[in-house]
Amino acid sequence: MPANLRYRLHALRQFVVGTSILLLLLPGAQAGWQIKKLGGRDYIPLSQVASFYKMRTVPAGALGVVLESETRRMQFAQGSREARFDGVKHWLSFPVLVFGGQLFVSRMDLSKTIDPAMRPGHIPNLQPVRTVLLDPGHGGHDRGAVNQWGSEKNYNLDLCRRIRSHLVEGGLRVAISRRRDEFIPLETRPALAGRLGDSTIFVSIHCNDAGQRSSAATGFEIYTLTPRGAPNSNDSFLTRRSFSAEYGHRLDHSSEALAGAIYHAMLGRVPMFDRGMKRARFAVLRRATVPAVLVECGFLSHPRDARQLQSIIWRDRLAESIALGILEYAQLTRTRKPPTLLAQYRAADNGVPAGEEFEYQPLANIGAFIEEAVAGVRGWRGLLPAALGQEMPPFRLEFEPSGWVQLEAWAARGEDARSAASDEQSFLMEQSAWSAPVPPFPGLAGWRGLLPPSGLDQGFVLFGGTAGPLAEDSGEESGEKQPATAIEILGGGL
Repeated sequence: MPANLRYRLHALRQFVVGTSILLLLLPGAQAGWQIKKLGGRDYIPLSQVASFYKMRTVPAGALGVVLESETRRMQFAQGSREARFDGVKHWLSFPVLVFGGQLFVSRMDLSKTIDPAMRPGHIPNLQPVRTVLLDPGHGGHDRGAVNQWGSEKNYNLDLCRRIRSHLVEGGLRVAISRRRDEFIPLETRPALAGRLGDSTIFVSIHCNDAGQRSSAATGFEIYTLTPRGAPNSNDSFLTRRSFSAEYGHRLDHSSEALAGAIYHAMLGRVPMFDRGMKRARFAVLRRATVPAVLVECGFLSHPRDARQLQSIIWRDRLAESIALGILEYAQLTRTRKPPTLLAQYRAADNGVPAGEEFEYQPLANIGAFIEEAVAGVRGWRGLLPAALGQEMPPFRLEFEPSGWVQLEAWAARGEDARSAASDEQSFLMEQSAWSAPVPPFPGLAGWRGLLPPSGLDQGFVLFGGTAGPLAEDSGEESGEKQPATAIEILGGGL
């Protein structure tokens, strides 16, 4: 071979090798995701997820796997929508599936749930937070949940006032959607946050209710908007609304990061059962044009939760924790520093469970004691009532489409996946098949007929004005300086 040709071939070989090395070193130049179509949607093997986040995989029983590094941990289970990231429960949009001996997670969950939790600093276009709109849920004629101590609307307002004082100390501008017992329409609340500017976040505060006077349902949970094309966390079916584009969808990642910062602070500093980071299509989340979350601060229908919420010390601890999570998110938007995690909050308490003074221990700390003291019971869940130990039935999507054509056809007829799959149920529930119930008191038109005339004239009040955390006129005559409402800051109504 001529020397000139040999030199050219050598130079070409060196160029190819050098270019290959350069491409490998470039960001994003790694091999693409191994996307697999399962049940009509994109799934990605968890082994590749572990590799991407530089974690190792550890089997967790026959149906689960743990992804862990020196500082982070994720746990998944086959067929389940429940996962745990760094000790906190997350509800996935779709269940983890197995194929070819590997576990797969949906591409939507990787983008909308896993990545905002593992790399919040990489979320694009994070707006630095300067203003927080606190939204006390309910108000006026809408009392929300009620118990023997008072109404949810008063607890929500009291918590927002306490959160506000901590945020102001942290240097943030704070508005509140209502400062007294009045009703604000749902669509108005997120609109107020939008008018305060792009540097605003929206945090709606609520208390939960199980629909029963006394229920085993307990704990904290936090909601962000359900991604487009996914079912809500509390649903196992898809509807036409599942595919509607909402204002809040463009902020899915930042809202999830905000929820994570708040929820880790809540669970890390206040002992409470973890019901998880969930997704829903609440009106205040759908219509939000800024990062938005809805916080559920315990159950008024649970005896222990209700007693805790009635405690001023406990409410102040909870409000301080929520404010701390908001400040952590604000720091993330400015410095890209990841928010503090649950384990870090607990380590800061020097091993003493937060809230010991409330005579309530975190459930996660008593498993060893139960195994020794109660024969045949493995872990603390074995001692809980069935309704709590099996918090919710395993979720199974009743409709796994191979495409959206059939679903759109059902939606056009006003049906969802659940109703179209059970036509026989609608047949059985025909009104003609059931005789009309006989009224127990013929001639009595409603419960008001049982009240004495004086009760009808003077009104009927279930709880007095001083019940619950707030008096009906709390702060108005006492001279206490009230937080400004968003309407006042904007100089008028919408």
